[in-house]
Amino acid sequence: MKKLRHSLFLFSLLGALFADASAAVPARTKLRLAPMPGMGQLVPQLAVGLGYFEQEGLDVEMVTVMDWIEEDWLSAELLNNGTIDAEVNWYQRVVYGIGNHQPLKAVMLLEDSPGMKILVANPQKEKIKSATDFKGRRISASAGFSTKRYLTEYVAKRHGLELQDVTYLPDKFQSGQPAGEIVKRIKNGEADVLAIMDPTLMGIEESGTMTTLYDLTNREGTKQALGDIWPARCLFLAPAFIEKHPETVQKLVNVFVRTMRFVNTHNADEICAKLPLSYYNPHTKNDQFREYKAAEKLKIGRALSTLTKGDYSIPRSAAKFATKLTLSAEFDETAEGKYRKAARDGAKVIPEQTYDNRFVEQAMKQFK
Repeated sequence: MKKLRHSLFLFSLLGALFADASAAVPARTKLRLAPMPGMGQLVPQLAVGLGYFEQEGLDVEMVTVMDWIEEDWLSAELLNNGTIDAEVNWYQRVVYGIGNHQPLKAVMLLEDSPGMKILVANPQKEKIKSATDFKGRRISASAGFSTKRYLTEYVAKRHGLELQDVTYLPDKFQSGQPAGEIVKRIKNGEADVLAIMDPTLMGIEESGTMTTLYDLTNREGTKQALGDIWPARCLFLAPAFIEKHPETVQKLVNVFVRTMRFVNTHNADEICAKLPLSYYNPHTKNDQFREYKAAEKLKIGRALSTLTKGDYSIPRSAAKFATKLTLSAEFDETAEGKYRKAARDGAKVIPEQTYDNRFVEQAMKQFK
């Protein structure tokens, strides 16, 4: 009888211990997150490698919006109909989403500079000392609705030039083109000024054919060129999701703040050491993988200067500045250009409604 009572006591004790252990494990919340290709993958993938999603009780599925739509700039619809829950992409997507009656809110800023440079062809560098000298010059700044174009136009405007004072070339110098092709055109004298981003920017700089006039790859250079920071990549969600799941949003922002704290205090080598295999291409052969990983480390090293440091909230002045500028750009007749034009002509976009800093402010207090 004593043995039976002893056994029952042990079973009850073990049951209590298991109950306490299971109670200590937070319930896992499923979340679909769509990071944009390229450097938009860095923070969420690093969070995976650091184990922060797991620690916050989030079961995150990384998805691409192209699994459901043909054009990624239509992702606001997916966020509003619940297909995906959160996205990492450009702040301008929030502005254009609101204007097209698909509201979004940015909850955290990841980059405070657009990661672009405005370069001058070396044969012209003694004649073009600033944007004041753009008058009558040939400038390549991508498509009419692109960030590179309207930021270049704004820099020129700050120096007293109107749109008609400058010749903007057809879109023959896109960032996705091989740097060698663009370098060849520059050497042939086809453009005087070029606005460009990585990865093409890196190849052009290595060629030595152009000189930096305005450096918008860091906070200081961006403020000098534009007068304020530029809200670039950010984390955003649909307002309905934020209202319905505030605790989940807080957990997600906690993860991103912790990850950004790590990024801000480590170099590219240390960051790469924590990235999971899924960030790279694990299907390549050993030699190819080493080359691929080395290339990614170089990209990360160059991108670190664009990332926000310390304060990841959306500044009111920057939201107001970016909202006004993105809606006043010259839109072309492409499908995306028409979508952006519809945002300007559709719902009124109030800058203060494009962001919600409650969650990031709380996370920054908790994780310093």
